[in-house]
Amino acid sequence: MYISRDIVDKIYQSLDIVEVVSDYVNLQKSGKDYKACCPFHNERTPSFFVSPAKGIFKCFGCGKGGDAVTFVMEIEGISYGEALRQLAQKYKIEIPESDNKKPSDDDIQKQNEIDALYIAMQFAKNFYYEQLLYTDEGKAIGLSYLKERGFNEQTIKTFELGYANSDWDTFYRTAIKKGYNPEILEKAGLVQKKETKNDYYDRFRERIMFPIHNISGKVIAFGARALKTHKDTPKYLNSPETALYHKSKVLYGLFQAKKSILQKDECLLVEGYADAISLHQAGISNVVASLGTSLTHEQVRLIRRFTHNVCILYDGDEAGLNAALRGVDILLEEGLSLKVVWLPQNEDPDSFLQKYGTNAMLTYIQENTQDFIKFKTKYLLKNAEDDPFKRGEAIRQVVSSIVKIPDIIQRNVFFKECSLLFGIEEDVLIREGNKILNKELKQKPDQEALSELLQNNPDDFLDQKANAFSSVYHQEYEAMRLLLCYADYPISQDTIFGQYLLKELQGLQFENPIFQEIFEIFARNLNEGRLLSHHDFMKMESREIRQAVIDLITEKYKLSPNWEEKAGIIVEKKDEKLNRVAYEAIMRMKWKAVQRMIKENQKKLEKANNEEEQDHFLQIHIQLKSIEQEIAKALGNVLR
Repeated sequence: MYISRDIVDKIYQSLDIVEVVSDYVNLQKSGKDYKACCPFHNERTPSFFVSPAKGIFKCFGCGKGGDAVTFVMEIEGISYGEALRQLAQKYKIEIPESDNKKPSDDDIQKQNEIDALYIAMQFAKNFYYEQLLYTDEGKAIGLSYLKERGFNEQTIKTFELGYANSDWDTFYRTAIKKGYNPEILEKAGLVQKKETKNDYYDRFRERIMFPIHNISGKVIAFGARALKTHKDTPKYLNSPETALYHKSKVLYGLFQAKKSILQKDECLLVEGYADAISLHQAGISNVVASLGTSLTHEQVRLIRRFTHNVCILYDGDEAGLNAALRGVDILLEEGLSLKVVWLPQNEDPDSFLQKYGTNAMLTYIQENTQDFIKFKTKYLLKNAEDDPFKRGEAIRQVVSSIVKIPDIIQRNVFFKECSLLFGIEEDVLIREGNKILNKELKQKPDQEALSELLQNNPDDFLDQKANAFSSVYHQEYEAMRLLLCYADYPISQDTIFGQYLLKELQGLQFENPIFQEIFEIFARNLNEGRLLSHHDFMKMESREIRQAVIDLITEKYKLSPNWEEKAGIIVEKKDEKLNRVAYEAIMRMKWKAVQRMIKENQKKLEKANNEEEQDHFLQIHIQLKSIEQEIAKALGNVLR
């Protein structure tokens, strides 16, 4: 949908990049900037930086970068327009109806199925919530059940719980009256099509509805608990996988828990909806649930955005212990610090809270938290007794978990602890761990992704690599970096740096097409009296331009202040001598341009048909070589 330029500018003026990114990632102060492990790729040491001064983020690992709007687009997987609307809502900026009623052709194309699914899910959430609170059946059956479970009104509101009544098509008929497309309702997993007729019925009936939110708070699915038990009726019925919902990539309650997880720097991990809700209501709000499925790498990486500390709090029965064990290796593999709380037999977090209360739960967690080595050892050895074969297998399984830890120092600490627990020499355990690692290494395909890329597109791959490391690219890169960073810098009484650079580069063509496009946009606007900054380029819809600008204005390495403050070593910063740096960049580009002209002229000379043509191209060659030598002399013969 169309959003006017005035409103877009107002949104950008209100943005605080640190505030926006902090809703998703645990940022740590690092000088003037902030750093974290990147939320877009798997890493264990921070290479993701946020610059409040520039209003941008940049990952030096995977290369992603942009401003606050770009970040929301990438993290949520949404369009530019939707990211703007989401941020407008966050900063309480109203988008006038007049804007929404003026869609362009391009806007109409962007109004895709995802938008319709989100709208349908929002309607469904509101419908079930109203059914719970304002209908006779909802109050008598659904609300009374929730109150029996101890859930208060605030908790019901926080988690937006609802109720689906017992009729076959109440939701469907209501949605159709409101103008919703039945095909969208079906794709959202809210209704199902009848086999014999071209008609639909409600997927969820006579159930408590647990909305499942994505990380920004939008409803993407439902979990539904039956209140009557029938042999053919499952206790829990969840939404199917849709374009919005992939259960392996979602954690229940993360939207409600993320701020608490950041504040406490720890995430409690439970198994079910009721467990997460009960703990949250009891004031233990840094809790999420794995939706009753085996923990996945994607879910663990969601947690890692907010903290590196996880405590598994699963049921005290066999199924709960097995679920905890399955999650241990994945959490370790992703580099998280892991603790486990083993609840009493036949207790889950919800039932324990109901019986003993919040203080008892907090005390139990504090007194019974153990590291994964002790937990796994205790569990595996409980049936081994004095059987050496079972004991040996238990040791091997514990070692197989230790080797998942990416940090070698932490790994060795756990080997030492395991040695003490089992009474086995540490060297023996380390050798066994190395065997497991070597076996896993042999099973991995060697450079599979690179081989596939070279096999399918060898020319493209080699061209990209050649371009990335060519001196031409770096000379063009430096010229564009200076233009974006110092365009408004005064170099004389009546001239700014941007004007000087444009004049000197006039007539030169950038080999990199994105640099050329940025240069042309900049020049065109400056000639019309508008001086663009990197913020203006970040508002453009071209993803390639936005990414290039971010790469140009961010630096991976910065000089430590300790060089001067503590060691007394004065290092001249590159941009303190702007005129000289700019002059060198321009002259290097001109030198490369002259070299290209020499090569082109040489080809024409070789193809000359007569003596007159040969003399003409030879004279051009002499002139170009003279210019080349003059540029080299001016730069001190340091050109490469």
